[in-house]
Amino acid sequence: MFAGELAFLSNFDQTPFRMPLLDVEVASAEHAFNALKTVDPSQQRYVLEAPTPGESKRRGRWVALRRGWDIGGRVWAMQLVLTAKFTAPALSTLLAGTGDLRLVETNHWHDQFWGSCFCPQHERVPGTNMLGELLMAVRAHHN
Repeated sequence: MFAGELAFLSNFDQTPFRMPLLDVEVASAEHAFNALKTVDPSQQRYVLEAPTPGESKRRGRWVALRRGWDIGGRVWAMQLVLTAKFTAPALSTLLAGTGDLRLVETNHWHDQFWGSCFCPQHERVPGTNMLGELLMAVRAHHN
């Protein structure tokens, strides 16, 4: 989990940014990601209007998923979200400031796709860390 000096990397970081594909300013990357799960404008609004990133995530569990979501769509969406988020100058500077640091979204909730779980069950098998990999790709593109 991204915390402390790296909290800005978290999708739950509440630094607003413009999400071009949705043509709105979003409250967090979590809001944008969950809104991109669907193509239904009313469901997108419902997710985007959530008062917190956690509530946005909960609302996103009930939307009609866009075609192809589970076969590349979610990675596509996260890539768009992170690219938009780190276009904001302050966030771009913070990301660049991580230098060559390997970014790993550690967690204890068994997410081996977006991060790497460090619970006893998973600690010996690193996760895919897709969020960290995408963050490092965005950082490399901006440097």
